[in-house]
Formats: sequence, C-alpha cells, structure tokens
Amino acid sequence: MKNYRFLAPIVLIALYVLGVYMIGSNNVKEETQYRQYLEDARTYASQEIEIYAVQNYQDAIDMRPSLELYMEVAKFYRDTMEDLKKAAQWGETLLSKYPKPPEPYEFQLDIYLQNQDYVAFFELYDRMVARHVFSETADAMYDSVEYVFYEEGEYDEMSIFSNNMASVRRNETWGYCNSQGKKKVKTLYTYAGAFNNDMAPVVDAEGEAYYIDNNGNKVMAVNVEDVQGLGVMSAADIYSVFNGREWNYYNKSGELLMGGFLEGSTFASGLAAARTKEGWKIYDLKGNVKSGAVYEDVVMDEKQMAYRNERLFVRAAQGYIMIDGEGGRIGTDVYEDARIFYESTYAAVKKDGKWGFIDKDGSWFIEPAYEEARSFLNGYAAVQADGLWGFVNMDKELCIPCQFAETKDFTAKGTVPVRKNQTWSVLLLYKENY
Repeated sequence: MKNYRFLAPIVLIALYVLGVYMIGSNNVKEETQYRQYLEDARTYASQEIEIYAVQNYQDAIDMRPSLELYMEVAKFYRDTMEDLKKAAQWGETLLSKYPKPPEPYEFQLDIYLQNQDYVAFFELYDRMVARHVFSETADAMYDSVEYVFYEEGEYDEMSIFSNNMASVRRNETWGYCNSQGKKKVKTLYTYAGAFNNDMAPVVDAEGEAYYIDNNGNKVMAVNVEDVQGLGVMSAADIYSVFNGREWNYYNKSGELLMGGFLEGSTFASGLAAARTKEGWKIYDLKGNVKSGAVYEDVVMDEKQMAYRNERLFVRAAQGYIMIDGEGGRIGTDVYEDARIFYESTYAAVKKDGKWGFIDKDGSWFIEPAYEEARSFLNGYAAVQADGLWGFVNMDKELCIPCQFAETKDFTAKGTVPVRKNQTWSVLLLYKENY
C-alpha cells in the first residue's frame, strides 16, 4: 500500500501534463484552422469569388468573432464586390453587435452617403449622437451633407410661413399648406392672410371676410359693415379692417379702438405704425402717438408688422433709419432700404447699393455684399446673387447656393418656400425632416 501512496501524486502530475499537452495541441490546431480560414477567405476575396470568400470568413467568425473581422467582410462587399446592399447588411450586423465603437457607424454612414439615402444617414447619425459615440470622421460626413434638401408641393404662389402654415394659391383660389408642403386647408378663398395668434384672415368665394383656424374652421366673424380688407390678428387680439375709405382697428369684441388711417400695420409687442394725411406715426394699444415724429414710410413684413426686436425702420428725408419704440434713433447709419427684424438676431439693410445685416444696435454682422436679402430667421437668411436666391447661416457661410428665382424664410422645422421658374414648393432640409 505504501508504494501506491507514492505513485498517486506521480500519476496526477502525469495526467495534468497530458491534459496541458492536449489543450495546447488543440489550441495549436484551432489557431492553425483559424489562420487557414482567414488565408482562404482573403485569397478568394482577392479573386472576387464571393461564395467561398464569405464561407471561409463566416467559419473564422464562428471560431473567433471580432469587430475587425466583421469589418473586413463588410469592406469586402463595399470595396471589392461593390455590392452596397450586402455591405449595408453587414453594416447593420456590425451595429447590432458592436454599438459602442465608432467604426461601425463610420462604415454604415459611408454606405448611406454612397446610396444617397439621406434619411437613413441622418437617422443613424442622430442615433450615434444619442449613444454618446464620438467620431470626427462621422462629423465630417455630416458636415458634407448638412444642407442637402428635397422639395414637396407644387403651387402657383406662396406666402411666408407663420404658425407653421403658409397660404398657397392654385389657379385663382387660396388655401394653406403645412410646413412640410402638404396642403392642409383647401384652396377655397379669394384671399388668405398670414396666421398669427392661431388664426388667419380670409375672404371666401361669396365675399365674406372672417378668421379661420389651422384646420380651416371659421373661428371668428367680423361684425363690421363693408369689409374690403382684413388685417392679421395681433397677439393682443386687435385687428384692422378696411372699409373702402379708411383702416380702423377693433378688438375681438368688435369695439372700435382707433381709426381713420390710410394704411396701418399689425400690432406687434404693443405698437403699430399707421399713416394719416400727415404721414406715418407710431401708436400704442390705446391709440396714443408714441412720439411727435412723422415719417415718410415705415418698413413692414408680409404680416404687416413693423415693430419687432424693439426696433422699427422708418424713412426720413435722408433715407431709412432705425428707431426704438419711443422714436429714439439707433446708430448713425442711413440705409437705402431695410427689412424688419424677424427675431433678436440680424436684420437685412441696404447701403451703398448692396445688402448686408446688422444687429439691434446697428453694428454690422455681415457687411453689404448681396444684391438683395431678407432678415435672419431660425438661423438662416435668404440672399440674392447674380439674380438668384440662396441662404447664409449664422456662421456667415453661403450654405445653400443661390439657385432659386424667389424665396421666403426658414421655419424652425428646417423648411422654407422656394420658387423655381413659375412653381413654388417647400424646401426641406433632410437633417430636420426624415
């Protein structure tokens, strides 16, 4: 028995050594087999023999899956076989198995760009950002297509967007489309004004004037005799009516607030500009004149608003100047023409025959350089060069080249009315509309 006691440890050691040897031998065989699969896969891939290349790649992946190996197969389809459909399928597999590294996103984004599938591109890029995956390569691809767009709708005429609705004309009648260019309110009206305070002024085929909501429902009657012109509803629930002789201002209850004007703007931020026989004056909500100054002209936008960003542009004897709500002059510059501020950024003004942009203090943001321009809204401004319109962004870049016969202003949703030849449509930036 004593001899057996001494033999037991020796047997155990021998078995251990044998086990290690067998494991090592198996590992060597597995490594050899793996390398053979890779060698065969790459040989077949170089010869563009897809079926055997992918079979060997798959065998290698089954043995030892890795990001690098999946990427190699995906690139084989993209670069060697030029099969973007199968490359995209492998790219999706990459993303599902390896959602944290940037390489799968870079690969798949490149495939989408080659296919010009901008919807899929921006969806994936946003998914990458949401997952906090960072890639300078992906960012560079994004920058290359940041302003790629498509167009929707076909209209004879369009207005600005307001409350994400724009009046549109087909043949002789007007209706409204939404910010994606889809018709929202049928073209039933002989006149359709801009939305403000959730309603818009219209005149129907029978000549009746009233206000509608963005579904086309009549929401407010106008109980004034002989309505021949109807203004935009202000945020203060004040609107103007032209009776064929003069413009008068009413509240929603139909009470006359002030009147007898030859022309008048929409109330905005408590002020409106109105013209008497003497000239233009600035009025508050109670009908009081804000200063004794009388002006030759007041700049208004398509909503007939003149006061925004605490500024107005008025014409005196020497030209257009910028003033505040009290009539105080801002800056010393005199302009040949101007557009009112749409927001608290920059307004378009004309000086020395060219248009540029200023802030509310009169400082230049972009020096005069364009044939014509519209003020900044939602990060973009329309500019004209060589007779055509495009857009500059807040980085002062011409981000959408001049190519349109006419344009309006961008919405916060990345859409804008544009005209090519005689047809209007809505331009939609892919990055915000997919």
